[in-house]
Amino acid sequence: MDEAKLDSAIADLLREEELEDPEPKPKSAKALALFPELPDQAEMDKEAQKRDSSLSASLRQKWAGLRGAA
Repeated sequence: MDEAKLDSAIADLLREEELEDPEPKPKSAKALALFPELPDQAEMDKEAQKRDSSLSASLRQKWAGLRGAA
């Protein structure tokens, strides 16, 4: 194989690909409005911790009840 021809062929393919792929269009305000604002990770962690503590308290209460019933 001739390396120069191979390099030339690859370069031609890359140029063609660049011409086929136009620049991405800027996102419209309407598209941005479709997605809600997401909360910060710290807020999500606090909420998860509250849910976990209430869940673990419920499970401990159930377990205590089951142990007493046995």
